[in-house]
Amino acid sequence: MHRSTARRAGRLATASLLAVAAVGLTASISNAATAPAAPAANRTAAAQGVSGTWHGTLKYLAPGKLTVAPKSGIEQGFYVGPHTKVLGAAAICASNGNVTVDKHGYGTSKCTEAQLMKAAKMNSVEVRVTVKDGVATTVAEHYHP
Repeated sequence: MHRSTARRAGRLATASLLAVAAVGLTASISNAATAPAAPAANRTAAAQGVSGTWHGTLKYLAPGKLTVAPKSGIEQGFYVGPHTKVLGAAAICASNGNVTVDKHGYGTSKCTEAQLMKAAKMNSVEVRVTVKDGVATTVAEHYHP
């Protein structure tokens, strides 16, 4: 085998392995609907998407798809839709540069999807995410100074 052919074969094998790993990650996050992290009363069939509320660290997965990683339990994936309400306290967004929270410490400033995506890439913002049929209805930042 020529070097160029061997190189191509190696690259193809690497690309295939990465593709399989990516599909496996997506499947494991999608199958998290049966994980104990979701309240049993709020679970729906996997084909319909997961429903429930999760608290944890916001993480970026892909355009329009994020995850929330609780301190214990399985990371839960969810989609961001056109009707998802995003509420920031400081890290996602703030109102006129001021921290804005309710009596429970959750953000009250309305944020854009772009601000949410940027914050998710930081992997450090704590949130409460309410999901219905796999799509977030509300993402609220938990403020911790």
